[in-house]
Amino acid sequence: MEALVIIAHGSKVKSSNDEIVDIVSKIKSNITTELLVSHAFLELCEPSISVAINEAIKQNCKKIKIFPYFLAAGKHVQEDIPSEIQRFKDLYPEIDFILLPHIGKCNGIENLIISNL
Repeated sequence: MEALVIIAHGSKVKSSNDEIVDIVSKIKSNITTELLVSHAFLELCEPSISVAINEAIKQNCKKIKIFPYFLAAGKHVQEDIPSEIQRFKDLYPEIDFILLPHIGKCNGIENLIISNL
């Protein structure tokens, strides 16, 4: 089994965090393959990255893709998330951890923006 963990910053504003939960719910309802989809927050709320990844490991996922739900490559994207993933890579070398590009680097982001004009 494979997993997709969508990592957002986290906010003190509940409605902001709920947007991530809603997006994950929509992704789950649109996938046709066996894929464990979950969310995590970098700070301010739960579940943390560690909790989400550990859950995927408990579900026997051998490939875990991590999607940073961030527009730009700031410190969290460049340092914090990769260092957390590296920690898991060191602990579980038999699992394939793949850090996906953040939203701002996703193919077609410019088309997505234009399509909403």
